This record gives sequence, C-alpha cells and structure tokens, in this order.
Amino acid sequence: MVHSGDKKRMRVSRFSYLNGSTRLWAVGSLAVLGGQPVAASTSVVAEPLSFNECVHYALTQNPEMTLSAARIQQAKSALSKAESGRLPQINLSLTAANTTNALSAFGMKLQQQSVMADDFSLDTLNNPDAYTDFNTRIEMTLPVWNGGKMGHYEAQASEMILAAKQGDLAMQQYLTYSVYHAYEAIHAARAHIQVAEQAKRTAEAFVQTTQNLVNEGVVVRSELLSAKVHFSMAEARLLEAKGNEIMALDRLRILMNQETSTSIEVADRVDLTLPADSVEALLALALESNPKLRAKQKEVASSRYDVRIANADQYPRFNIMMRQEWNHDALALEANSYTVAGVLSWNVLDFGVTKSAVDMASSAVIQKRAALKSQENSVRLNVLLNWQKKQVERKQVQTDQLAVEHAAEAQNLVLKRYEGGLATMTEVLASQTQLDETKAELVSAKFDVNIYKAKLRLATGTMSLEQL
Repeated sequence: MVHSGDKKRMRVSRFSYLNGSTRLWAVGSLAVLGGQPVAASTSVVAEPLSFNECVHYALTQNPEMTLSAARIQQAKSALSKAESGRLPQINLSLTAANTTNALSAFGMKLQQQSVMADDFSLDTLNNPDAYTDFNTRIEMTLPVWNGGKMGHYEAQASEMILAAKQGDLAMQQYLTYSVYHAYEAIHAARAHIQVAEQAKRTAEAFVQTTQNLVNEGVVVRSELLSAKVHFSMAEARLLEAKGNEIMALDRLRILMNQETSTSIEVADRVDLTLPADSVEALLALALESNPKLRAKQKEVASSRYDVRIANADQYPRFNIMMRQEWNHDALALEANSYTVAGVLSWNVLDFGVTKSAVDMASSAVIQKRAALKSQENSVRLNVLLNWQKKQVERKQVQTDQLAVEHAAEAQNLVLKRYEGGLATMTEVLASQTQLDETKAELVSAKFDVNIYKAKLRLATGTMSLEQL
C-alpha cells in the first residue's frame, strides 16, 4: 500500500516515467489520441463498501476486538473476585480415620459421646483396640478485618476495568485509522495505476514509432534500444502500482477479517477534518483525550493499590470461624457439636518480608509513572510532527492545484497553436501527459493530507465514526 511517510520516494516513482529525452515523450504520446481513460485494475464484482461499513466490519469481526473484550471481562472478573472475598466461605468435609493410638482412640470416643466406665481402665486406656471415627463437618469462615486488603483489591479491580475500557477504545480508534489508511491507499494506488497505464501506452507507441524510423533509416538503432528500455521500465512501474493496489485491498480484507478470496470494492474517497484548528489545541486535546494515555493513567492508579495491599500485612487480622460437626463409628450424623471462634493474628516480625514487598510495589509504581510520562512525550511529539507534515502537504495540495490549472491552460494553448499550424502533435500529446501527471500528483497530495489528519485524530482520541 502507499505510505504517506514515503512521500519523497513515491514522487520519484511517479515521475520516473519522465526519464529520458522530451522527444521520447512527444513521439510516444501518439497512442493517447482517441484513447479512453484507463480504468483501475480491480474489476467491480461486488457492491462498493462505504468507509463506515468497512469500519463496522473491522470493529465487529477483527480478532483484536475479541482480545480487547476479553481484557475487559478479565478485569470485571477480578472485581467480582475481590467483592466475593468479603463474603463468608463455607467448607464441607468428611474425614474417616482408624487408629490404635491411645490418645486418638479415646478422643474419638469422646467426640462420638460414647465413653463408657470400662474405657477408663488402665489396660483399655493404654492398649485400646483399633477404633474408627467418621467426622462430618460444615465450617464457615467470615473475614472481618484483614488490614484493608479487600477494599484495596476492589478499588484496584475498578481501576483496571477503566483501564481495559480505555484500551478497548484505543483499539477501536486504531482499527478505524487502519481501515481509513487502507481505504485511502486503494484510491491512491488506482490513481497511480492510471498514470502508469498512460505511461506504458506512451512508451509502447514510441517503440513502434522508433521502429518505423529505424526501418526508414532516419534514426540509429540505439534510439530503438532506449525506447525498449523505457517501455520495460514503464511496465515495471505499472506492475508496482497494481501491486500497491492489491496490497491495499489485502490489508483492508485482513482488517475486516475476510478471506483473501473475498471480493471487495470500495466507495468514494473520504476527506477528514481536524477537531481543532491550532496545534496548541490539538496538544491539549491529545493529553486529555488520548485513550492510550488514559489507560496508562488508570494503570498507574491501579498499581498504587499494590503498595497498599502489600502494606496491609503489617496490620492485625481478625476472622470469625463457625463449625458444626458430627462424629460416629459409622457414616451417620450422630453426636453433633458446634464451635464458634474468633481468630486474631498479627505478624509482628517477619524479618523484612513485608517491607520488601512494599518496596517492590513502590518501584513498580515508579516504573509505570515513568512509562506514562514517556507515553505523554511520545504523543506530544506525534502531534507536533504530524501537524507540521500536514501543513507542508496542505501547501503541496495548493501548489498541485495551481499546477493542474497551469497544465490545463497550457494544454488549451497548445491545442489552439496546433489548430493554427504552429505546434506539432508531439507537443499536444506531451502537454496532455503532463496534465495527467499533475492531476495524479494532486490526488496523491490530498491522500497524504488526509493521512496526516487521520494520525492527528488518532493522537487526539477523536478517530471514531461518531466523532468523524
């Protein structure tokens, strides 16, 4: 596809058809007479898709959007997990044991509420027979206070949801920009194909004309060889232009998640406007509304809670436990009992484990802040560079418009001179070729302006269909 950043190289390619003598163009232009406008290489086999329709396909079918939606769901699940951490945890268990251990065997009898007077004899106490116990229990643990961890987990998950949503918005706008770039590149490539087709027709006519002149002995054979070389170069340029169109169409198909065999045709070209008229306003808008920046900001806010979560281990924890259990020498709900306990624990000394965890989390926050600042600088530079390039290309559009007017007027003058017998057909056709070139140059310049506008909209967070 055609990249706006390759402006200089692209212009050299476009005007490479002018290499050689002026006479080469003049004689070869005979093929233009009576010719019809050259059509784009892609045959229309499908209904044209508007830019909005292409964006809709991309936003609904591109796998990047599936990935983005999964990130949002992951953050929501983290919040649900954090909120569930405040609720009681209920555990059901069944334990079967058989033992000849004196203490354990007597304890099992006590749990089963089946101790008899004979069980207190010394021989029975010291040498019990193997005894079996089935312990069935249901236990509930209620977290009351854990240093504020639950609240920090919830707040962190909420920030991550916001970050994921901003990341989703950034992906939507990036896909919209990518679709726009491919969409515009198709139109630009087809304009270049028209120029290359005309150059090929001109070069082919010149080969035929030069061959006739060689046969008549008017020119030397080296002129014919030069003509053939020029014709070969024109063919190569045409193949390159058609390749650019194919690549732009393939890129659009990939963005829309379509098979390469799917036929795609695009509708009319789309011009963009900027959300602000000054670079200062665009900079302010970018720092305020760029979704990637806002996602980074939320990531920084989320990372701060890692420090608080790590620091929570320095505080005491209090939880309540309630248990109902049954014990019997067979599988049955007999000899029930309950236990209610409040557990207060405090890790008074861990030899720097908690402090190290806090320091690690604090370092992670510093890293994310630095990454945010770097991203802000990158956005600023992006806006400044694309604004300057857009200004240059906008001036180039004005220059090309004047060049088209000049070439059209020159063509009219040459035609009048030709009608009066003061100009040759060579001059007429050369003038027409120059007019075609300047028109294609104007189309390409407009393409570059729109791409820079699209980049500015992407940087300012306004590259969405609603805002466009």
